[in-house]
Amino acid sequence: MNVCILGDAHSVHLRRIVPGLVERGLRVRVICHKPTAIDGATVEKFSVPGPSLRRPFRWAARWTRYLRTLMRTHDIVHVHFLSDWGFTADVIDQGCFVATPWGSDITPPPGEDRAGAALVAKRVMMLQHAAAVTSWGPTFARAIGAYADIDASRIAILPLGVDLDLFRRPAQHIDRPAGVFKVGFFKGFREVYGPTVLMRAIPTVVEALPGARFHLIGDGPLFQECVQLAALHEVAASIKWIRRQPHANIPNHLAGWDLSVIPSFCESFGAAAVESSAMQVPVVASDVGGLRDTVIDGETGLLVTPGAPEQLADAIIRLLRDPSARRSMGRAGRRMAKEQFEWSRILDRWVTTYHHARDRVCAMV
Repeated sequence: MNVCILGDAHSVHLRRIVPGLVERGLRVRVICHKPTAIDGATVEKFSVPGPSLRRPFRWAARWTRYLRTLMRTHDIVHVHFLSDWGFTADVIDQGCFVATPWGSDITPPPGEDRAGAALVAKRVMMLQHAAAVTSWGPTFARAIGAYADIDASRIAILPLGVDLDLFRRPAQHIDRPAGVFKVGFFKGFREVYGPTVLMRAIPTVVEALPGARFHLIGDGPLFQECVQLAALHEVAASIKWIRRQPHANIPNHLAGWDLSVIPSFCESFGAAAVESSAMQVPVVASDVGGLRDTVIDGETGLLVTPGAPEQLADAIIRLLRDPSARRSMGRAGRRMAKEQFEWSRILDRWVTTYHHARDRVCAMV
């Protein structure tokens, strides 16, 4: 099967999905705006051919011809994130089109620009004309269905899985002095991920548990504000700032944490929650979006009201004071990750979804 994927070749998630599809025998061509190599795939820049004797058409016509060629020469054309690549309903109907919204293309995060009416209309059109629409989880699928006025029950649920060999808690026990705890955050310093909410919760946690230490990973526009809040609240000594890490390094950090905190205002899925659970690290997260699909409240972690630092602090303190609950949640989290989010099985489901979409299109011809 020949698959053409249009998306961001630098995305850590796409860089995991594509090699997995190649391993399953698919021939994958990735088209993007900023090419970078992906194992096993052909990667090229999105580029409308210029005029020539063979193509003396105007720009818009050449663009349409380029997209039509993609549709006709691939078994599947798959758009990851609903950017405006120029597809029209007529072009989409030339082949088998699959659409995967990622999150902010459907639900605009706080602090970021909203799409204009024209782009929203194009996104709705792509979803309504796609042979298959996929979602990371059922909560996000309902949001997609409402956004595009399509039946959410027909959206394929294909989560972002976890590599259970990479995200595995070390066998050796990490000894730590009594009363010393490590709480981690690795979402990055953007408003949508709630880092300032966490900064306002930390003083309460440190007052109750002076041995609590916070490891905050990432970068982003709110980083300096968070550093200033740490100084203002006199908790800088309790925080370790860690630059953005390659995905493969995250398990090394999770291995030393007692808790993982995700105070987001908006999430389409919750990959950080699944990865934490796979490492047997309980999660304290906001009760929003896809986090409801990836954190089982009271079983693999605790869900709290978004934007409420007092609730966040109380949940962190509660679990840090209860090692038995943390161990139980850690075991339950590992089971959940294995049963629901094992990466190899999810990749198999991607291939099955492609075949079903292709069969559906062929049956309509």
